[in-house]
Amino acid sequence: MVRLTIDEDVLLLSLGLRERLATRVGSLRVPLAAVVDARVLAEPWRCLRGRREHGLDIPDVAWKGVWHHPGGRDLIVVRPEHGPCVQVELRAPAEFARIAVTVREPQAVVARVRAALDAAEPHAA
Repeated sequence: MVRLTIDEDVLLLSLGLRERLATRVGSLRVPLAAVVDARVLAEPWRCLRGRREHGLDIPDVAWKGVWHHPGGRDLIVVRPEHGPCVQVELRAPAEFARIAVTVREPQAVVARVRAALDAAEPHAA
């Protein structure tokens, strides 16, 4: 099970055992300052770009792993049959250029991320 949450000024990604094994990534902590945007993708396959570096690629069933492309690396943990996914665009110092994950209530997760970004914005100046 994947969880995407906000803790003060950090975006936290918690992965279940299967996801950690497939992606070779443990829990991920990304400073909110590195988050550019978050959105819901109704067509989860649109999160894929480049080629799979490692992980699991079963078309229309599950994409779990790291994808490499000219702009960097993306962490993908998507199960298309479970509906839309959340895509988070990142910038340095984040380890990944993009995170795409299937979570419960993706619209609510995106709303929380955007609210945290809006709240953090005055402090960034």
